[in-house]
This record gives sequence, C-alpha cells and structure tokens, in this order.
Amino acid sequence: MKPAVLLLSALMLVSCGSARMTGASQGRESDFIRNIETLDSVIPYQQDSLMLVDPAGDAHLIRRLDTIPALLLHLVVKGSLPQAGSRTEEQYRIRKTIPIDIDRLQNQFSQIIRRHYPDIEPVRGQEHEWSPEAKRYLRYGFWHRLHRYANYDQAEFPTPLFARSKLFLCLACGWSSRYCATGQEKALEERILQRPDRSVQIHELFEESYILNNGNIYLTLLTCENMLAAYPHRKDRDNDPLQKKLAYIRHDSKEIGDNYGAWYHFFGIALYGFVRRDFVSRFVANTESLGSLILEGADTQERYMNHYGVIFGQKLKRMIKDGTWRSPLQETDRTDYMLPNTLFPQGESKVRQGAQDEHQDGV
Repeated sequence: MKPAVLLLSALMLVSCGSARMTGASQGRESDFIRNIETLDSVIPYQQDSLMLVDPAGDAHLIRRLDTIPALLLHLVVKGSLPQAGSRTEEQYRIRKTIPIDIDRLQNQFSQIIRRHYPDIEPVRGQEHEWSPEAKRYLRYGFWHRLHRYANYDQAEFPTPLFARSKLFLCLACGWSSRYCATGQEKALEERILQRPDRSVQIHELFEESYILNNGNIYLTLLTCENMLAAYPHRKDRDNDPLQKKLAYIRHDSKEIGDNYGAWYHFFGIALYGFVRRDFVSRFVANTESLGSLILEGADTQERYMNHYGVIFGQKLKRMIKDGTWRSPLQETDRTDYMLPNTLFPQGESKVRQGAQDEHQDGV
C-alpha cells in the first residue's frame, strides 16, 4: 500500500509544486519546509505576544494538525472525547429554554462602547493569517507530507487542510490561545480573578477585554476566547479558580459542574460570526453543533450557544460597520440579556440577573 501512496504523492508533488523563487523568498521557503520536516508534531508551541503573521507558528500548527486523523480514529473506537467537568444525567437534563437574549446583549455592548468613547473608539481589527510561506506551502503541502508518511519519514498521516483559514482551524481545534495569541490574555485573567465567584457577566468580560485591546473588536473577542479555551479538555476545569468567577449561563442545571464550555462556545462562534460572511459562519455553527451531537451526544444548550452566538457576532459586525453603536438607547430598549433559568426559584433568578443592571449609562 505505501509504495503506491509514495508514487502518487511524488507525482502530485511534481504537478502541485511551488512556483520558482529566488533570493530571500526562496530562503524563507526552504526554512519553512525544513521546519515541517524536522518538527515533532507533539512539541508544544505558544505565542507570547501578538503576531498576526507567524511563519514558525504556522509550521508547528500544520504539524500539530497532522495528529487529527489519529484522534478521529480514537473517537471512532472510543465513542467520544473525554469530557471535562462532572456532568451526570442526575444533575443535568436537556433544557429547551434559551439562556440569552442577543438583542438585549447588543444593547449592553453598545452602552459599553459609548461609555468609553471618545477615549477608545471601536475598530474591527485584522485577524491572524497564514504567513506567505505557509500560503505557498499549503498549495502542495498535503502531498509533501503524504510522501514523507509513505516513505516512513513522518509518523502521522497528514491532515488535508483544504485551504482553510488559520483562525478557523485554531478555533475548531481549541488551539487559538497557542497560535493566535493577543498578548492580553494574562492581563484579562488577572482582572477576572479579582472578582467574586460567579459574579462575572458576559458584558463585563467583554468590557475588560475591550479596554485592554483599545477598542479592537477582533482582539477583544479573541482575548476572551483564548482565556476561556486555553485548555478545553482538561478534566478538572470545573474546579479552576477562573471558571468559578464566571456567572452560570446554562439552562440545564443549577450552578454545579463545568461552566467553561458555554462561555467559550459563545465567544468563539461570536468571533467567527464577526469576521466571516453570514452564511459561512452560520454553516460553521450548525456543522459544529452536528459534530458535537455525533461525538458527545445531545446538548441543546451548547447548540443554542452556537446558534445565537453566531447571530450575535453578525449583529455586532453590522453595529461596528454601520456605526449604530453611537445611537442612544430608547426607553423601551432593555439590557437584561440573561433570561431566567426556570430551574431556579424566582428569587435566585433575580439575584443572578441583578448584576446586569449595574452599568446603565443613561444614554
């Protein structure tokens, strides 16, 4: 089998090979390929500052992505990913109540932006992209790595990347904190850890990140996502001090167990809705929910976070583009976006909701 793969990959390398280059460009290309050929796929990589273009990180990411086929095979054999937190059927039940009113949340975000204007003016921001070396390599890189696999020079079967964006792949794998860092994640975490347990609401996390990133909305959302999803599959994350600071936003249990998933699903898919065209981001959100259903079982609350999170990201994108954040709220506009959890007595729901009314700016 491998000799046939070797021949096929060699033929495709010849037909899909990169264009001729000279001078510095050729040297950078050679260095990039050398990294691909020498890096161990399991060696950890971590950006320590904002680098929108990062050739070394791209090479690490491509090799790390080659571990995905083996992981998928493991999922087929074992049935599901190891889940974080202490979820049991006795504690959790599928709830079909929507936890967030995204129009009210948009009102809350617009208040935050107006409150800090003109000291901070919102900008859309530029996303992390593949380096020029990576873009050229991706034209033929699968066949290059397949050839190495067939020749026993690479242990992992290569992952076809289908020219997907760097941001998409990092969000899909939960690796954005490693390869798409903003440099503000630690500062945001330090601010959140100063808050009382279960006190931090969605808009408050956004505001802290918005200030740190000087109004760059892309980096604001990404910083939140990176902080929340730094280690998405560790089993003890329900006891993490940071997780305990976050308000409980699911509607399928009282405040027990893991809470990270709902938060990073919402911010991650809202970010993707913010940077991509509407039909593309909605397709990705629905696909992610379908994948979770197959791999992890039904989770209506997670599906709601994906569905309403991407719509919120799209609304936020239009609000920044059109400048409608400048318009004051009307008397009938509401900002109490967390909808009551019917599993709580009425009094407890009011306590959970009350923190949202602290930041009314009266405009």
